Amino acid sequence: MPDWVPIADASKVAANSGLTVFVDDLEVAVFRTAGGWRAIEGRCPHKGASLGNGTLSADCVTCPWHAWTFRLESGLAVDRSGVSVATLSIREVGGQLEIDRESLPVRLSSQNAADDDGIQRFLIRYGALGWVGRFGTVDGVACAFRDRVVVQTERGLELGEVLADPAESSAAGEGRPTGEVLRVASADELQQFNQRRQELVSVLISEAADALVQASLPLDIVDGELLFDGQSAVLYFLGKSHPDAGLLVADVARQNSLERIELCPMIEPQAGGCGSCGSGDETSGCCT
Repeated sequence: MPDWVPIADASKVAANSGLTVFVDDLEVAVFRTAGGWRAIEGRCPHKGASLGNGTLSADCVTCPWHAWTFRLESGLAVDRSGVSVATLSIREVGGQLEIDRESLPVRLSSQNAADDDGIQRFLIRYGALGWVGRFGTVDGVACAFRDRVVVQTERGLELGEVLADPAESSAAGEGRPTGEVLRVASADELQQFNQRRQELVSVLISEAADALVQASLPLDIVDGELLFDGQSAVLYFLGKSHPDAGLLVADVARQNSLERIELCPMIEPQAGGCGSCGSGDETSGCCT
């Protein structure tokens, strides 16, 4: 018998885009496609990237990390025999999206999943606000305490600091990693990145703040950071999000030869996530 549970307001998902939600601790990727609503298991089986942040095209989603592509109707991977993600039953009722709990996949216990997945997990500090998460690798990256490492997160390439390696921190029961450890950052990379960051971040904060003031938008830019790819930045704000803010920071991004700037609240709203004030690519909401 179906067990429908509400997960989100349907209006939060724009056409041809996705949303990440959690149902009974399972990450679920929800998409509004030309063919209707689709819901699949939200973590890529390759290395655990969030499929809700993937690229949607022709009823398929492409993983943002390594471009594995999955058919939303069947969950089957394109051109990868035997690989799939679970599909879930989803419906819209009165403007609310609902997932049938009975369609959730049966998963191994977290102990067995951690023991069998072959992923080395590192405790990594990353981001200007000093977030800490468990990052994984299946490639045996040799890094130690306090090493600066390049990591892949949902936001893109970032610089992290190793706080604990697998020998010091048990991986059992930790589930999928926050992101992927790619390599130890070289001295040359760090020097070039730090120079560009010092030159650019204060400029971005100043120009974005001026643009918001001129548009009379109620956002106060208080901090910012450049991601390690050198093409993406994040600006943190206080105040109330506004849909026009994304268009303004997109202009700032273009003026400074960046691919995108995301806006993030310095303090998370108490409910409903960080809203939808927009980002420099003009297609997604604030990062979380």
